[in-house]
Amino acid sequence: MHTWIRRALICLSSLLTFAYCALCESSTKETALVDAVTAAAQWKPSDPRVAKAYGELAGYYTAQSRYPEAEKLYQKRLELEEDALGRANPQLIPAVEDLARVNFAQMKFARAAELFARSLRIMEREYGEQDPKLLPAVEEVAGVLEADSKYPEAEKYLRRALAIREKTSGADSAALAPDLSRIARLYVLRSNFAAAQTCYQRVLKLQQAAASPTSPELLPALDALATLYVDQKQYAEAEPLVRQTLSIRESTLGPMHAEVGKNLDRLGALLSQQKKFADAARCYERSVFIWMKALGPESPELASKYQKLAEVYAALNRPADAEPLVRQVLTTRESETVASLNTLASIYIARENLTEAEPLYRLSIAILDKRGILTAKRPVTSPPDASLELLAETATGYVELLKKMKRRGEASKLEARIRAVVGKNYKKRA
Repeated sequence: MHTWIRRALICLSSLLTFAYCALCESSTKETALVDAVTAAAQWKPSDPRVAKAYGELAGYYTAQSRYPEAEKLYQKRLELEEDALGRANPQLIPAVEDLARVNFAQMKFARAAELFARSLRIMEREYGEQDPKLLPAVEEVAGVLEADSKYPEAEKYLRRALAIREKTSGADSAALAPDLSRIARLYVLRSNFAAAQTCYQRVLKLQQAAASPTSPELLPALDALATLYVDQKQYAEAEPLVRQTLSIRESTLGPMHAEVGKNLDRLGALLSQQKKFADAARCYERSVFIWMKALGPESPELASKYQKLAEVYAALNRPADAEPLVRQVLTTRESETVASLNTLASIYIARENLTEAEPLYRLSIAILDKRGILTAKRPVTSPPDASLELLAETATGYVELLKKMKRRGEASKLEARIRAVVGKNYKKRA
């Protein structure tokens, strides 16, 4: 047996052993927790160990995503603690919130919001209505309401959280930014774009006062505000924000990172909207270079990048620069079409629908022939390119189909024709 096969088998055996041990350990843990709940039945319901046993088994089920089972146990735990402590005791808060979270996990939003609101009321009686200790509960309620698409109600709770933070940290604190950003998102969901812009502007102002102009912490607010401006066709307002995001990503990720490429694409589109075509061309040129390095020069994903740059060159009256890009786009899209036709043909062949498959291969060959690949004066010893590889793959499938259809004469002629263009590279595939 080869060494690598033996090593693979050993590795597989180890993984299976690990999985089996983990399963056994999980089963053993569940058994122990169930036994603890069963044993707790012998104690008085007011004994804290009873509620604890229910809570621990519920926590285990929650970790296993067994939410209905966990919900029943958390409910029982809460009822036991209520009987022992009363309905307004602050010690109930963990039990109330655990039950709320398992309801939220099951998308029972109304029940989850009710429970989180109850936890908040208990805390208010204990600490007052403006204590920072209330913040997690306030934001939990807001999150449930937002998930339930109750945006105005969610905003009220977020505004309350914001007011508490303003009182404790000051109106100019960057600590206000998360709540303001959440409020802004709610405005976007309600199509109140002017209010959303105001919120994001305040977020940026707070964060810029606390961080350097090149801090990545600024990116979410910059991107969000720029998007709002673009959606409202306020391109001049969006441009400096997108330029700043580009500067931040270049300084933190490096000039050739894919995120920089995306940022350049966005800036290029924004500049094109403002008819700043020379600046847009520089952005798209850099972007194409980055994507060519990242994806490879033959990647179909480059077609859209070439298209954008060609459009800008055309707007700048640079047809000599635009034409080769447009030709490359057409070549790429034709190649995608050929690949799809070949795939569909192979599906028909697998179903024994040979007469349905043949016209697809004929069309593939016709598309490639139109591009001059079959008539090009090209030495058969030349290194293969993507077009020749696609031609070889198409021909291989078509030849095999013709042979299955007992049309060996046509198959031989096609093989000879393709071999004259593709050379040795066809033999590897045929």
